[in-house]
Amino acid sequence: MKPFYRTIEHTADIGIEVLAPTRRDVFVRSGLALCDLMFGVESVGRDLKRPIRVEGDNVEELLVAWLNELLYTYAVDRMIFSDFTDVRLEENTFSATGLGEMFMPGKHIVATEIKAATYHMISVAPEGDGWKATVILDV
Repeated sequence: MKPFYRTIEHTADIGIEVLAPTRRDVFVRSGLALCDLMFGVESVGRDLKRPIRVEGDNVEELLVAWLNELLYTYAVDRMIFSDFTDVRLEENTFSATGLGEMFMPGKHIVATEIKAATYHMISVAPEGDGWKATVILDV
C-alpha cells in the first residue's frame, strides 16, 4: 500500500481510497494513484509537460472527469504522468500541468489496464484533518 492510497476490493473492478490534506491535493493524489496502478510512477520521467483542464457540475464529477482525461491522454497520445504542478481547483473546473513522458514499451510495463473512472460509489469528502476520495475504476 502506498502511503496516500490503498486499493479496495470491488467485483470485477478496482477501487481506490485516496487520503490528502486538502481537497485540491486529493485530485493530485488520485491522479498519481491511477498512474501508479497502471505503470508505477517511479518508472515515469518528468521531461514533458501537458496542461490538463476538466469541467464538472460538482467535485465528484470533476474527479471522474480528471481521471478519465488522464486515461484519454494515455490512450490517444501515449503520454503518462509521474507528477502534477500548477494545480488549480475551482467550483466547476480543475486544472493542472502533468509532468511525464511518452509511453515506452520495455521501459514502462502496464501492470493494470484501466478503462475508465466510474461514478459508482464515487465520494469526495472531509476525513479527519484532511480529505478522502473513493473511486471505482473499470478494468
